Amino acid sequence: MQKITLASFRRITSSGAYIPEIDGLRFIAILSVVFLHCYGELLDRMGIGVEAMNNQQGLLRLLAHGGYGVEIFFAISGFILALPFAREYLRAGRKVRLPAYFLRRVTRLEPPYILWLLIRAALLLAATVMPLHALLVHLVASIFYLHNVTFGIASRIEAVSWTLEIEVQFYCLAPLLTLIYKIPSAWLRRGLLISLIAGATPLQRAFLPGWHGAQNAGAFNLSILAAIQFFLVGLLIADLYVDGWKRIPQSWRWDVLCMPLWLIMFWLQPHAFRFLGPLILPIVFVGAFKGSVMPRILRLPIVSTIGGMCYSIYLTHRTTIVTLQLLLVHLHLHFGAWLAVSLLLVAPASIAVGAVYFLLIERPCMDPRWPQKLIAHFRSGPDDRPPADASREVGTSQVIG
Repeated sequence: MQKITLASFRRITSSGAYIPEIDGLRFIAILSVVFLHCYGELLDRMGIGVEAMNNQQGLLRLLAHGGYGVEIFFAISGFILALPFAREYLRAGRKVRLPAYFLRRVTRLEPPYILWLLIRAALLLAATVMPLHALLVHLVASIFYLHNVTFGIASRIEAVSWTLEIEVQFYCLAPLLTLIYKIPSAWLRRGLLISLIAGATPLQRAFLPGWHGAQNAGAFNLSILAAIQFFLVGLLIADLYVDGWKRIPQSWRWDVLCMPLWLIMFWLQPHAFRFLGPLILPIVFVGAFKGSVMPRILRLPIVSTIGGMCYSIYLTHRTTIVTLQLLLVHLHLHFGAWLAVSLLLVAPASIAVGAVYFLLIERPCMDPRWPQKLIAHFRSGPDDRPPADASREVGTSQVIG
């Protein structure tokens, strides 16, 4: 039996292109989302109501704004998906083959997503939450990333998948959006991106006035139309990363600037964050690479490894949190003790469940040749199969997803 170590939970990469700071940023994003749902579920179980989250101060205010991790994920996706296009257009790098680009997202992301939706559907069916015909309708819409558009609400099967539907819209638009890299002037190109980032929120406020959150936001507000500026932040960082990154100095001054900005960003109220968050994110992203302390923290093996498992943790964490919070109800804890247990025990447990799902389901799908290997596995006889160690691939990360 193979020994399970921290390396067992690292991403598999086919290209060798691993950026540990990005997985470190994913760690910040997923931890903030997990803490948010631990806190929100606690309020719900105590009958307080999640609207109370809008008036909190101190640590509770930071927890209540953990949803900003979603926008951090959007910016990371913008960076990761734009990077090969930026290299192609700005550095005459390898041409991005669109069929391979889309196929990679299908083979990499769909199996963990669809399997989890089926698990959730089975749980909902067993709990008789909704009739079978309604469950099937919502399941099919969720599988094809059409629930937001069809129903104007987050998925009834897995609520957190509303963000994944927006991500898929960006995957489809990324080849078009990255054509901006064909503009030869760096100043014009980046100036246009900054103008679009800064101008998106006022336009959204004017034309999407009903945006107040994910659960009942409406189809347009649950689309990339309400989040495009955060993906464009990723395009801007990818531009800098490919063309001019070395000209940005490595300095402790980035730490002095960016560490307070992280706190300020999570302290902002939602409407202020919609305006200022897209302008703060490019600065803290650069600081994540160019600081002295922050990059070391983000590159820590435990931090980058957990960040690398964010997709599995994101899919599974809410179910784990709800289940454990239901058990905690019977302990009759007061608010402070319940919150401490949620953050110190429930949150790590949800990360652990996500890690198991990552190891069993998502990590094998990171190998781009897994469909061919699976077919070959079933076609070959017992005597034809190589020893387990002979076919084992070693990798550190997969930058997609």
